[in-house]
Amino acid sequence: MEETRIINPEETYDVVVPSLPEGTLLEGGKFRIERQVGAGGFGITYLATDVFLNRAVVIKECYPEAFCLRFGNDVRVSSPKFEAQYSKTVQMFMLEARSIAKMRHPNIVTVHHVFEENATAYMVLDMIHGRDLADIIDDEDDVLSPDQVREIAVKTLDAIDLVHKNDLLHRDISPDNILLDKWGSPTLIDFGAAREDASKKTNDVSTMLVVKDGYSPHEFYVTGGKQGPSSDLYALGATLYHLISREAPPNSQDRVATMASGDEDPFVPLTGRFPQYEKAFLEAIDRAMSVAPKDRVQSAKEWLTLIEQDSKMVKMVQIPESRSLTKSLSQLIEETNKHVFSELTEPQPEAAKPKQQPANNKSRPEWVEEFNRETLEFAERKKAEERAAAEAARQKELARWAEEQRLAKQQEEEEQRRIAEELRKAAQEEEQKVTSKGLFTWVTKSA
Repeated sequence: MEETRIINPEETYDVVVPSLPEGTLLEGGKFRIERQVGAGGFGITYLATDVFLNRAVVIKECYPEAFCLRFGNDVRVSSPKFEAQYSKTVQMFMLEARSIAKMRHPNIVTVHHVFEENATAYMVLDMIHGRDLADIIDDEDDVLSPDQVREIAVKTLDAIDLVHKNDLLHRDISPDNILLDKWGSPTLIDFGAAREDASKKTNDVSTMLVVKDGYSPHEFYVTGGKQGPSSDLYALGATLYHLISREAPPNSQDRVATMASGDEDPFVPLTGRFPQYEKAFLEAIDRAMSVAPKDRVQSAKEWLTLIEQDSKMVKMVQIPESRSLTKSLSQLIEETNKHVFSELTEPQPEAAKPKQQPANNKSRPEWVEEFNRETLEFAERKKAEERAAAEAARQKELARWAEEQRLAKQQEEEEQRRIAEELRKAAQEEEQKVTSKGLFTWVTKSA
């Protein structure tokens, strides 16, 4: 991962940045330096302890490495000619720390305190427990899902929108400056390169140029170049590009030089290469990384709108003929019919026939034989009537279940037609809205 570096058009130095020793006390003993955790650009970052509250914090020291040296704990310029520029840098550091402290956002690191000491300035920030996106990119076993990447993008854009509304530019957005906490929520850190009023068109960039190869847009390399919100959005686009593709984004200066020579832009768009992502989501990233600022997404709010519109669009879903559903219903009815009909048609045990006593004309009169004969005939008629009633009931049950099966199938077909018709109408309405919106935009522009 490229480190943040600072370009001075007059001089550059290969200086090892000396940090404050471990155990150094600041602000009257309120904070104790534990160790250095980062350096670059305009400052040095330390892990520290808030002695009074007994908690871990992060302290950022204003240290423009291009023209500063340390004498003891004090910071001094390497040449008298940098005095005015250094004084202005410290003032801007204090002003920006106070501006960031006013921005209350769950995805922006919180600044708790700012003070001057050792001939420079310090800001005290929250300690964020988690990993930065640079670590995740380097870990091949830790691949974020499209939903996770989308959530990171949306939350970071919302944070950047607030930064820009406060007339600030971050100017150092990159994978190592976006931390993910244990819940996967991003936090934008390291505003050491931020510049107040940088979003205003009348602002000229300082002669101090903070760049990070691969993530900084080409205007960051040019003294006096105009920078705006789209500059930060280029850097965020490059960060998301690296996170999704696992390919380092091309250096913007190389892109400009290649295109100026008439060759093809070395940038390979994301769109069309990663079908697991929504097309509009990838298109917004590609657009944010346009070389020309006018061709980029112009604001974080516009970018968010592009993402939200894609999510709200009615997706045409190909609905099969519900063969599995029809099959399931048919099987259920068929199995139920078999069960019911088997009970209806199961042979019933016949009533035990009365045993006929052998004829003994000598021992019983004629009327007894006649009575027995009539009783037997009555029993046979009764049995026949019962069989006829059972058959009629079976036929009635068959007819009832056949009708229920027909109605169920009819209802299912009607439901499928209704859903298909609703989807068709919804698609037509959405298409009409898009057409109307495009016509309205065209008319407005024409007017």
